[in-house]
Amino acid sequence: MKSFIIKKIKEILLGATGFLVVFLIWFYYSGQINPLILPTPGETWAAFIDIYQKGDLFFNLFITIKRTLIGYGLALISGFILALLLNKSKILKNILKPLITVIQTTPPVIWLALAVIWFGIADNLTPIFLIFIVTLPIIIINIFEGLHDIDNNLIEMAKVYKASSKEILFDIFIPSLTPYIFSALSIGFAFAWKSTIFAEFIGSNSGVGFALSMANSNLNTDKLFAWAIVLIILMLVIEYLIIKPLQKRITRWKKDE
Repeated sequence: MKSFIIKKIKEILLGATGFLVVFLIWFYYSGQINPLILPTPGETWAAFIDIYQKGDLFFNLFITIKRTLIGYGLALISGFILALLLNKSKILKNILKPLITVIQTTPPVIWLALAVIWFGIADNLTPIFLIFIVTLPIIIINIFEGLHDIDNNLIEMAKVYKASSKEILFDIFIPSLTPYIFSALSIGFAFAWKSTIFAEFIGSNSGVGFALSMANSNLNTDKLFAWAIVLIILMLVIEYLIIKPLQKRITRWKKDE
């Protein structure tokens, strides 16, 4: 137990080293450059306190998180269903695969421009559409690859030995799909989060992206940095305190089985 704790502390310290180096460089150079270009950590902290006290922090975060979860959730459900259909039907795969490739390779700015034309500077529709259209191909490709890599011989053998559908699901499908599912979750959420901010920055009148746009327009670089740090911290929390622990727990559960 003691060696495990020491190992974890070392991992945390090593992981924090990069951030510390960046912070020290920021601290050193910010005192020598105009605050409009590079605010000091102290000025950024003061801007964060101002955002918090005015109520902008949680108000905008709630809107952005809500949009991200809606668009991301729709992409997850649709992507999983489409991946299952593509895996079952070769004709459907040949029809939809080029379309999925086109969607994936089209720059997000084009989808955003179309969304603004179709929905206007909307509160929710424009960001949710962009999140959905950017994230969907990632989900489909990852889940489809996972389904494609499942060993059909194992499934046939399980049927020969009269394994139940539940046993086939939990002993073959889920263990085989788990790495692909978590890859889709992690990469997809990162894309969804960035898409939300991008859409709000250009095509919305609320949310963190809109707050960043206002800070940029008003040359409030300290607030721009404060919002950027909030976003980075939130993304790290989601990745390392939610997705990674969940992945480890499910991996451990698979081994116990």
